[in-house]
Amino acid sequence: MATTRMIGAAAMFAGLAVVTAGAAWADTTMSGHYTWTSTTPRGSAMSGDYYFTPCGDGCASVATTPGGQAVALARLINGQWTMEGTWAIRCADGSSGPNEPYHHTWDPNTLEGTSTLTYNVPACGHPPGYQQTNHLQLRQVP
Repeated sequence: MATTRMIGAAAMFAGLAVVTAGAAWADTTMSGHYTWTSTTPRGSAMSGDYYFTPCGDGCASVATTPGGQAVALARLINGQWTMEGTWAIRCADGSSGPNEPYHHTWDPNTLEGTSTLTYNVPACGHPPGYQQTNHLQLRQVP
């Protein structure tokens, strides 16, 4: 009898853990105003604003101004948010380059991840094909 109760209790706690994990997973949406900071390997940083609007399960439309036109779609893939688009390169000397492709990936809980920029043309002293991976941190604006 005691063994049956222990098995029943273990099954109940296992079921509770699955339900709790499912509830935490379902809460990973991106909605509202967030600031972002991208820090290069050398320590220089740039920042800006993203405005996320849900567009379905694991999907958010991203604008850079409130109510503005979407510049990208963020998608929840394998438990990580990912987003791709193009961005004007800013060189260390203050000059800027052409729009080049970027790929953001971040954790839905910590809002921390990476931003990889790929140069298609020579810019900022780097050849075509150069990739730079920066630290990315998003913060929800209250």
